[in-house]
Amino acid sequence: MSIDRLTIQGVRNIADTQFHPGSGVNVFYGDNGAGKSSILEAIHLLALARSFKVSRTRTLISEKAEQATVFAELDNRTRIGVQRSRAGQHAIRLNGELVTTASELAHRLPLQLIHADSFLLLEGAPNHRRQFLDWGVFHQDIEFHNSWQAAQKSLKNRNSLLRSGKIDRSQLAVWQREFIAAAERLDEFRKRYLEGFVPRFHQVLDALIELPDLRIHYYRGWDKSRTLAELLDSQWERDCKLGYTQAGPQRADMRIKINNQAASDVLSRGQQKLVVCALKVAQSLHLQDVHNRPTTFLVDDLPAELDRNHIRKLGGLMEGLSGQVFMTSVDPEPLSEFWQAPDRVKLFHVEHGRVQAMDDDGENPNE
Repeated sequence: MSIDRLTIQGVRNIADTQFHPGSGVNVFYGDNGAGKSSILEAIHLLALARSFKVSRTRTLISEKAEQATVFAELDNRTRIGVQRSRAGQHAIRLNGELVTTASELAHRLPLQLIHADSFLLLEGAPNHRRQFLDWGVFHQDIEFHNSWQAAQKSLKNRNSLLRSGKIDRSQLAVWQREFIAAAERLDEFRKRYLEGFVPRFHQVLDALIELPDLRIHYYRGWDKSRTLAELLDSQWERDCKLGYTQAGPQRADMRIKINNQAASDVLSRGQQKLVVCALKVAQSLHLQDVHNRPTTFLVDDLPAELDRNHIRKLGGLMEGLSGQVFMTSVDPEPLSEFWQAPDRVKLFHVEHGRVQAMDDDGENPNE
């Protein structure tokens, strides 16, 4: 499904606006600071109820507003609205009904983001790759989220007991059993997902760049030669001293290597961006293969570090996606060859926070 009408109010420097995105590629261009990235941030808020730029989402609220509101009508007539107030309150509505969790939004509008921090997939801590992996599993297996929540709850309670200094061994045993059961389910979900995703990833990567020695290695979060129950028992004293659980799915990683070296240590910045793009596109194509579900893509400043040849190749791959693409660029000209079907590209000029749809010649059709 795609966004047919988008309304943005009270988000950073974006003037209260409403517009109709195209079903293919939507390019927002204008000077730095004009508000292009803020439009992507608003769509991210709509899909996940949080910003991708800041941890405190309320900081995206315009100085002149008390709340930020983003509302969309999808092409299947679904209506989604998210509101965040300066006081920290938030409301999520689906078809006018209040919902309590952002996971409801994520299921309705699967979202991928490519921006400056996407390099963390390669050079960042394991939690970045784990989040990427779990995005795919979340959208592939409906039971994953329940197991993930169970693992989080039991881990939190086990850690709380470890830190308390007065451990009730019978109570700890209950949470440990639940944690082990949830951990094993998560491991199975993740392994099953990667069996389908990794071949798709290599297909996409090969179409973008030649890196025949690049491999994805899955680490489940504990020694593959031992059970989690054995490890938790053997690490009991150290867990107590540290006050947290050392082994488990919360330590899982999807390591990306070239000849046993971290890819981030070997590849140039441009090559890293292509690998990141391949990961994101492959994940969306895999979701499309398995469940016939489109993904909405947010791409902030794609031309940086990429030449025209690779931009064209990436565009050809993304053309195989059935979802919408929202892109930003100071100058739309480098993106002119991104999409092979020009009728699926819609231009929007952003100036001083105002969004104006343009025609194919870069002219305002209303003037």
